[in-house]
Amino acid sequence: MFPDAIEAAGQVEGLPLTSPATPTLPNPDEEKGQSHSLQIMNPFRITHKHQHPVDNSGLFSFMILHWLTPLALRAHKTSSLSIDNVWGLSCHKSSEYNCHRLESLWHDELKQKRKEEASLSCVFWRFCQTSMLVAIFSLLITMVTSFVGPENTLQICFLSFLLIHLTLAVLIRMLIVVPARAKHWTSATLTSAMHTRSSPVLSSANMTMTPSWSVSMCSPIILRQCPSLQLINICSSDGQQVYEAVSVGCLLAGGPLVGILGLSYAYFLGPTALVGSAVFIFFYPTMMLASHLTAYFRKKCVVVTARRLRLMNEILVCIKLIKMYCWENAFTQNIHSEGILERAGYVQSLTVGVAPIFVVISSVCTFTLHVALGYDLTAAQAFTVVTVFNSMTFAPKVTLLAVQALSEGSVAVNRFRVEKRQMRSLYKNWE
Repeated sequence: MFPDAIEAAGQVEGLPLTSPATPTLPNPDEEKGQSHSLQIMNPFRITHKHQHPVDNSGLFSFMILHWLTPLALRAHKTSSLSIDNVWGLSCHKSSEYNCHRLESLWHDELKQKRKEEASLSCVFWRFCQTSMLVAIFSLLITMVTSFVGPENTLQICFLSFLLIHLTLAVLIRMLIVVPARAKHWTSATLTSAMHTRSSPVLSSANMTMTPSWSVSMCSPIILRQCPSLQLINICSSDGQQVYEAVSVGCLLAGGPLVGILGLSYAYFLGPTALVGSAVFIFFYPTMMLASHLTAYFRKKCVVVTARRLRLMNEILVCIKLIKMYCWENAFTQNIHSEGILERAGYVQSLTVGVAPIFVVISSVCTFTLHVALGYDLTAAQAFTVVTVFNSMTFAPKVTLLAVQALSEGSVAVNRFRVEKRQMRSLYKNWE
């Protein structure tokens, strides 16, 4: 049984969490986490020195999730899994090790800059920049291969009219199109896997570092001046916002590339395809305006939510005093701040709902003008244009979600920095 399984079982049964076989964590000063992240880019790895199989996997094994095969086979054979069958947490992904890494990066940032100019966002970026760059590169490959498929399909459809045997045309299509789609699927899986690994690592390191400096400077006077609700808000909602910013924010890089690739496909139908592209060009500024409005409202939402949580905490603590002096109406008016939340949700739902209409409007305008000018419209051309327009909807959909996640994450990071300054000032005053 692995040590982490023992600890998890001890938490469930109420047993002590001490384990004699606790693995020794690597020293962040001796082993850099970024170099460990780059080791996964090796195509094949035969090492077995790590406890977790994902640390021993190569690039292809990581992309197709081959390292999960033993666990899947065990689940298939036994029709059930227990906690004994699950691997222990990787030492490179533990909160203690990554907390040391994050603290060392923060101290390096303080050495390079002054305390007022030190940026916690830069520290977060340096913490997971290798994984994020790999995820962005994989996302760009995914976008390119998603456009390669329709082009090859169009060529094979024209080739099928020239060939006598349809079987030969289908075989050629499989030899050309299937590898392109396989690259699309594997690169998309790699992007998702990198996001899934990087987001909880940064979130756990941040959540471990935040209570560490809070508890280290803990005293009865500081606890009275700094409500526990602030720490709860940091460790819950702000931590989730940082997690979503890391997992979704990288998708913003794929939006401009999708627009450029979509416009480059206009030569398949000639000048008429520019009409459909013009529809997307016309709607892109509208989507960017909606994204900025959503980011503005979401930043307001984060502040309003934190203020509302503090008011709710005051109400729960002083409920008897409020009932005694009949202050219900005053507190109700302070809590009733749903307008900003409703506006943010409305703008976001409107943008996501309008995005699928782009394909219909662009296709109808393109095909109508193409036929009106006397050009021939084949099924292969129509299929390619509709597929390309459908791929171009990735930009407005993902751009909105990425901007929303990044805006909320920036507010959360700024709040981490402000709370840390407040705790230090309270600690200095107490001394």
